[in-house]
Amino acid sequence: MAAIAESDLPAHMRALVALWREKAGARAWPNRRDILFEELVPWLGRLHLVDVMEGDFRFAVHGNATMGVPRRDYTGMLLSQIEAPRARIWEAGYRDAVARRGPLFAHHSGPEAGDDGGGLGWWRVVLPLGTDEAVENLLVLIQVHRPDGTFL
Repeated sequence: MAAIAESDLPAHMRALVALWREKAGARAWPNRRDILFEELVPWLGRLHLVDVMEGDFRFAVHGNATMGVPRRDYTGMLLSQIEAPRARIWEAGYRDAVARRGPLFAHHSGPEAGDDGGGLGWWRVVLPLGTDEAVENLLVLIQVHRPDGTFL
């Protein structure tokens, strides 16, 4: 995983970050209830809603447009139950966002990203949600891309 600057993200991913910042206002992050479903329409299918649990994470929603990459719908599953090697990459990013109490912007490519030789890579945004005291959820946006940069 390579941490990247927000400015290095594709425009549609930066737009979600802008919405998240707007909803947070003066707080460190917004509450899950602050963001309306209708506001998330441009990113549906590529969004995951992850519950932060004691020592683990649970996919409350696993976006269906990203299912083709792991070839599985993880909705309802604990991250610790997923044996795919890339689940450890997901976990590291989620833990990082919770620990830093702020957003994570990353790019993944090559074998560490789960690429099987086709040259796929992916950008990831991890945005904390919760109360003023605790991160309760993570809003995760994934964008898979081909070697030429076009989106899947």
